[in-house]
Amino acid sequence: ILGNIGNLQKETGDLDAAFDTYQEVLRLESYRLGYSHPEVAISLHNVATIEAARGKYDSALLIYQKVSSLQKMLFGNEHGSLAVTLGCMGDVHERLGDLKSAIDCYEKALKVKSNLVGRHHLEAGRMLHKLGKMTCAHEEFNLAESYTSRAVLIYRLNRLPEDHEWLVDAYRDKADIEAAIALGDGKTFEC
Repeated sequence: ILGNIGNLQKETGDLDAAFDTYQEVLRLESYRLGYSHPEVAISLHNVATIEAARGKYDSALLIYQKVSSLQKMLFGNEHGSLAVTLGCMGDVHERLGDLKSAIDCYEKALKVKSNLVGRHHLEAGRMLHKLGKMTCAHEEFNLAESYTSRAVLIYRLNRLPEDHEWLVDAYRDKADIEAAIALGDGKTFEC
């Protein structure tokens, strides 16, 4: 019940109260269940999410790293919860301006997610599209073109309508990336 209260506090924007509630849940679960328990991993993830939402990115990243280690120990390297945590870590790295680390986390999350839901699932397409945007911003245009083209292919395989916002956005990004490649070094091109 206490975790649900924390969820409500988070949803209503009372992040400080949600943080305190999640910390209490974590304390109780760690005591009752031991640190190496799936419920503890969930509570730790909730604390990290609140820290990220409060703009405390360094703290969030440290907690996400603990969550990732715990998930790997509990579930192995190919579990859906690990893919979510890796994606969250990528988001935090991106907010910190560390695009290289963000890309690395997103690529790892993509690998896990693709193994679980299939290479042509829309979730894989969304992650590829995000990687395309990030590698473009990192001026790795050929890699960005590869990611974005694969995202477009997945969107089309899943029969998204041509006017669907994901597909429209991917086509626009693909054209921007192709223009950057055509311009040569791309140093003055903004994706």
